[in-house]
Amino acid sequence: MARPGPTCGSSARLLDSRAVRIRWLAVALLLSFANACSSSGPAEKPAKKSSAAEAPFPPHGPIDLHYRAGGAEGTLYQLQIRYEGRSEVTLEKEFARDPDVADELLQMELDYRQIPVAAPGPDEFASSLVLDALRRRLRANPPGQEHSLELGDDRMRTQVGEKVDVDLRGAQPKGDMTPRAVLNRPFALLMNDARGNPKAVTLRGIPTAKRLLASLPIRESIGWIQVAYPDHPVAPGETWTGKRFFANPIGRLGVGVDIEYRLVAFEKIDDVPCARVSLAAKKDQEKAPSEFGFTFDQLRFEVSGDAWIRLEDGQVEMMRLEDIAAVSYRRTTGSNPSSIRMRYDGRSSLKRLDGATTSKMAWADGTKRFVEVKGAGPNKLLKGGPQ
Repeated sequence: MARPGPTCGSSARLLDSRAVRIRWLAVALLLSFANACSSSGPAEKPAKKSSAAEAPFPPHGPIDLHYRAGGAEGTLYQLQIRYEGRSEVTLEKEFARDPDVADELLQMELDYRQIPVAAPGPDEFASSLVLDALRRRLRANPPGQEHSLELGDDRMRTQVGEKVDVDLRGAQPKGDMTPRAVLNRPFALLMNDARGNPKAVTLRGIPTAKRLLASLPIRESIGWIQVAYPDHPVAPGETWTGKRFFANPIGRLGVGVDIEYRLVAFEKIDDVPCARVSLAAKKDQEKAPSEFGFTFDQLRFEVSGDAWIRLEDGQVEMMRLEDIAAVSYRRTTGSNPSSIRMRYDGRSSLKRLDGATTSKMAWADGTKRFVEVKGAGPNKLLKGGPQ
């Protein structure tokens, strides 16, 4: 016998039960999705890292002002030093004789790139200084002639007055010296402690280049313009100190200058947020000790200036200094003791530059580089060397 097929009523009940199950499944899925959304919420975006440019300016409360090394490309700086002074030497066995008097005027511009390198200690910072350009003008009287040196734009020239001694370009040699042996090469290694105090400035390069650079006040000038940093967060009005030595000949006698640094305000230099720090020092003392172990009969000096330090990395954006110093002391070495008096005035500045090089630019005072000298050809070599 044939099996009875489904009736119309049983087919309708089967379809209804399937529809109910589908509707309940859809409702369950909707409830499950809603619960998941309500429990986890929207995905959070990663927080942006704040920078000095995005931070509130001026900042509120004490700030942590310390140096942080930059990128591997380094920072281009322009350092200018000028000092003028007089020395008087009186031989004590010849009081009737007038003192020997020497006047000196020096101007120097040093354009260099400061590149961070590995330091030997954890609380030290090391920088390799790469020479971009250099100009020095020196006049000493006697004899009264001006000695000048220009290095830059793949060229080196020395002069005495209007007379050219050496004018080299590219790889053209004078002994083992060429412009390319000095330019765009490391010329000094700077070592600072964590507070920015210079521990050493060591000249580098081939022997001839080192002898040339050692004849200039490069180490003294670089050490003089290093900024000291506080060892704790500071607010406007707070002070800290750091010892420096003058870049002029008085500094080479061991005159240590305890400079007071004061956080004055917050200012922007070319839209760069900076802390403005004042620098000041003053002394007027008899029987003042030298760092080299002897005693000055009289020591007087005064220093004033300002530095603008970037809030982002603690690097110097700009700095200006003025100083005046005078000393008197006895020199007892040799068979004829002498009394010496010296007085020097100085100005210094440091400025951060944009760009990769100062090549083809004028010097800082607006003077064109390598102005043609009457009677000197572009590659004329005369007897003599760097003065």
